[in-house]
Amino acid sequence: MGPAPTFTPARILVCLSLVILAGLAFASDDSGSDLNGTLRLVDEDGDIVSDAAEFGQAVIYFEPDHAGAIELVDERARLTTRRRQFEPRVLVVQAGTEVIFPNDDPILHNVFSSSPENRFDLGLYGRSDGKTHRFDSPGLVRVFCNVHPAMSAHIVVVGSTHYSQPDRQGLFVLTDLPPGSGRLTVWHERAEPRQIELEIHSSDIDLGTIDLALTVRQIQPQRQRLRRSRRGRY
Repeated sequence: MGPAPTFTPARILVCLSLVILAGLAFASDDSGSDLNGTLRLVDEDGDIVSDAAEFGQAVIYFEPDHAGAIELVDERARLTTRRRQFEPRVLVVQAGTEVIFPNDDPILHNVFSSSPENRFDLGLYGRSDGKTHRFDSPGLVRVFCNVHPAMSAHIVVVGSTHYSQPDRQGLFVLTDLPPGSGRLTVWHERAEPRQIELEIHSSDIDLGTIDLALTVRQIQPQRQRLRRSRRGRY
């Protein structure tokens, strides 16, 4: 048996460098790809939508064809009733998320939905921190108030961790997408969802501009507060 190797400071430094480089290479191979693009909204008359707030009503999410188990989230999302409206009007959450519904108004509200797989009814309640409901099934949840029929909101429940909403210029980014095939869905409350089949590789993806036609005319928020105040009501 030969003599034991001598670990000089130079040898130790070389060994540490090799370990770090191997770790970085492994992390690089294991990391996902980023996907970015720009959403362009086209109204029912064929004109480009200039209202930046409309982008806040859009949701973009990617569903891998061969997704692994999704870890349950432990954070709460919020959908608030304020001035007889829901804020935000569109909320996107991962399946399994608990949503709390605070009431900031000095009147009673009743928050409910009849959407399949995610039906709920919180009953009547006044100003408070709100009641909660957990959304376990992916799908679109249309939310209403029994007391005020004009109130409505949408909760988009997705069975994926890869979702986003565009900024006020329509820009969006989805990060760490796993390699393989999958489907990108672009949703807006005034449009038919657009789906794009994608193959994710090791490099990042720039989709450029994605057009989405808004086929439903915009419904302005209810403006009855002034009339009700004149009658001595909120």
